[in-house]
Amino acid sequence: MGVVGGPVYGQSFYDVDSVHTIELTFVQPNWDRLLDSLYARGLNERLLGSAVIDGVLFDSVGVRYKGNSTYSPSRIKNPFNIKLDYVIDNQEIQGFGTLKLANSWSDPSFLREVLGYEIARKYMPAARGNYINVYVTGSLIGLNVRVPDYDR
Repeated sequence: MGVVGGPVYGQSFYDVDSVHTIELTFVQPNWDRLLDSLYARGLNERLLGSAVIDGVLFDSVGVRYKGNSTYSPSRIKNPFNIKLDYVIDNQEIQGFGTLKLANSWSDPSFLREVLGYEIARKYMPAARGNYINVYVTGSLIGLNVRVPDYDR
């Protein structure tokens, strides 16, 4: 695995019974305005930063805002698309190189997506989702729903 430090996780990265933590750090103090600007241009450009996921450092990740209906430049909590292998090839966590973090803006219960996947998997192959606390430059942004990257 290309993860800095090469941890062995005792549970699935998408285990629904635990809340994970991601800490994003950017050199630029105006990171939110820069991400808004990248989003407004409509390109898939990313802001370079680092991510610490459950205590494990991922250096040189690429971050952008995602979403159409849940993104807003006036909102503090926007959905993220984080490419762990943006600069460092094969830097991933349990086979995932891209993380998509939904802000659950239209679902204040935070249950719809995760519970939907749980129910669907009882009857057919389906994705997994779970929860992650998102910090940016030391400040808690909030709880997000982590969903798989279907384009990997």
